[in-house]
Amino acid sequence: MKKQSTMIVSIILLIVFVIFALLNTAAVEVNLLFSRVKTPLVLLILVCMLIGALIIYLFSVSNHVKVHKEIKELQKQPGKQEFAQLNKQVKQLQAENRQLKQSLATAKQQATSTAAQPSQPTNH
Repeated sequence: MKKQSTMIVSIILLIVFVIFALLNTAAVEVNLLFSRVKTPLVLLILVCMLIGALIIYLFSVSNHVKVHKEIKELQKQPGKQEFAQLNKQVKQLQAENRQLKQSLATAKQQATSTAAQPSQPTNH
């Protein structure tokens, strides 16, 4: 359905353009810096429209490139699920860190308590 409506609109615009061209066949003189050119008015309007369309196209391409770059940057960032998974890993690592610190403190206490006890002489 979309293709049919696009085709109908295109045909209507083509008919309007042909009528416009037939009504504007008078020759006009255009000053181009160092020269003067005589051309039909419809051709001049068509060239100006094409130049405008080209400028709009170039702006839209640059905007498209910018948006595409932003999308790639956003895709590199972690999503909600990845964020939750990374947060869970951080909590696990923090718990493991606390456990290792407690083990280290216990080992230090045992080392100091054995070093503080006098050694018993052995009988030979």
